[in-house]
Amino acid sequence: MEKDSSAKELNVVILGSKSSQKYLVGNIILGTNAFDAVDITSDCEKREGQVCERRVTLVKTPGWLPGYRLCDTPGLFKTEMILGVSLCPPGLHGFILVINAELPFRGVHKKATEEHLHHCFGEKVLDHTIVIFSHRGLLDQKTIEDHIRKEGPPLQSLLEACGNRYHVLCDDGTDNEVKVKQLFEKIDAMVTENSYYKIESTVMQSVEEGRKEMDIKAEELRLQTQQQWEKLTNLLRGQLNLFIFL
Repeated sequence: MEKDSSAKELNVVILGSKSSQKYLVGNIILGTNAFDAVDITSDCEKREGQVCERRVTLVKTPGWLPGYRLCDTPGLFKTEMILGVSLCPPGLHGFILVINAELPFRGVHKKATEEHLHHCFGEKVLDHTIVIFSHRGLLDQKTIEDHIRKEGPPLQSLLEACGNRYHVLCDDGTDNEVKVKQLFEKIDAMVTENSYYKIESTVMQSVEEGRKEMDIKAEELRLQTQQQWEKLTNLLRGQLNLFIFL
């Protein structure tokens, strides 16, 4: 695929912990309440819209618990994160990593973020990632740069790994149209510099096969539970009939 950053489509996967407010960023970009605030589902959510004369596709992935290691995240969540890439044909412009600027970002948060991103999308994922700081106008600092300085090395080193690409989207009642347009320009520049993100076909195939196996096991468990419930119902019905007969 050519490095055409002026394409009319924009396909992005939104990543972040459960407290990052991914839904807020997605809704600001699309200009509508497309995503629910509750982040308890294990499935990816895909929403589309026409923004700044471009057809925008956003895929919000399941979030990991803030500060929790990769080994603490259920396999289904990690599988869904990877499969989110497949929901953005014909190509993925990049990833948006959402960080809630109203919460502290410590070393454990940096470690958890890097583990999840590298495991799911490879060692080069940060070359295709832009950080978005979300907040509702309640920052202690006057600017996001003040916030970055206050948080220190964990946040600063993560931003450096992302090529110091970051942006701010705030739900404070102001018009975000200009900010969204600026975000698109930053994503276009990232694509021009690093091209589109491509996941290895073998990785995707392995994940899809794993997902099918989990679906089969889930169906087997459902049928087993249904059979046990039917046996219990028949047993109780028989005991009730016996009681009535006596």
